[in-house]
Order: sequence, then C-alpha cells, then structure tokens
Amino acid sequence: MMKDDKLCQPKPKGSQKPRKCPKCGKKYYGYPALSRKDNKTEICSKCGVLEALQAFRDNI
Repeated sequence: MMKDDKLCQPKPKGSQKPRKCPKCGKKYYGYPALSRKDNKTEICSKCGVLEALQAFRDNI
C-alpha cells in the first residue's frame, strides 16, 4: 500500500514565513519572481509566469 504523503508537496523547512504577492494578494512560500513591470517588485511565481507569457504574447 502506497502512502499518500509521498504525493503531497512538502512543507517549508524551518520558520519560513509566507509572503504576500502584491499583484494577486495570495500568500506564497519560496523564492519570489521579479515583476517585469518595474523590475523591482517581488511577486509570486505564478504571477511571474503570467507576466512573462503576457510579454511574449505582446511581442508576437
């Protein structure tokens, strides 16, 4: 029998606090992405990917 805990995402190690993305307002853990809008705002990785795809789409 396989345990379900192997399929789950591991919890962050240590006392890492969640960050709040200024773009979508959601909390996230881990490394932030740098916004392409002003090149200094730290956003969640999901919003970073969406900004990158938007920039790609605009340059086609």
